[in-house]
Amino acid sequence: MKKELKDMFPKWCFEKGNYSTVLTNDLDSLLGCVIEQYVNGYEINHFYDFNTLFVNDPNYQSKLIGVDLALHNGRSWCNHVVKVSEGDYVNPKTANINAINGIHKDNYFDKYAMSTALLMWSFYDLPLPKTKLGKMLILSIDSGFLGHYNDRFKDIHTHYLELLEFPELIDLLNETDIEEFYELQQQYKTKATIKLNDEGYLETNLPLSKLEGVFNLPLELPRGQFTLQKKYIDYACSTNKINSKSDIKRQLVSFALTNRNFCKFTYLKRERN
Repeated sequence: MKKELKDMFPKWCFEKGNYSTVLTNDLDSLLGCVIEQYVNGYEINHFYDFNTLFVNDPNYQSKLIGVDLALHNGRSWCNHVVKVSEGDYVNPKTANINAINGIHKDNYFDKYAMSTALLMWSFYDLPLPKTKLGKMLILSIDSGFLGHYNDRFKDIHTHYLELLEFPELIDLLNETDIEEFYELQQQYKTKATIKLNDEGYLETNLPLSKLEGVFNLPLELPRGQFTLQKKYIDYACSTNKINSKSDIKRQLVSFALTNRNFCKFTYLKRERN
């Protein structure tokens, strides 16, 4: 990652501490959590499905880092657009290129549109997989290859890969047909979700052993039983109905634009006196 960008990330990203990670429901979050464990030793202790927070070991006292999670407050790695208007509040502890660059509804198409895992890979200066398959799979997460094949977004897509200092990924995209990525997504089920079963154990259809071999990282789900810690309310609405996040008269937990005209957020339920 280029130094001028890296220097703009929150202070906590450069420090070590007593942290554990919060996993969400997809490969991007899982790979990001694995990167945190590989680099810093931080283990997954929570699972967040956007209306409920579950905990693995309730007795383990640590500060949380959300991974691929647009937290309104607190530490998180994130790739989402988290502002409706230019003047909206931004969580100062979010490690997010789009937050750093002030991306919002009106400049939405200037956004970083690749995965959180790729962002973390760059920040921690990890070597990319040596194989074309490995590089393609990293770009397949969150369909991070798509921008290259759209003339409207190709230049900004290339710009971000240059900021991440991944010129080899630009070369790979230039020599690879988009259909190869679609086939790879199907073969490796990169869009499969992670969920809790009725007994409180995480499960997924992601081919974790195959992916682990490609990424050369110990890609596995926590084996312990998770229990409910906190319930939230999740909601979605058109960004045409609000001028800023401040129009949402709720205590936000997470917030993200899922496209230019639509947002999803989670908030705390008000307690009645």
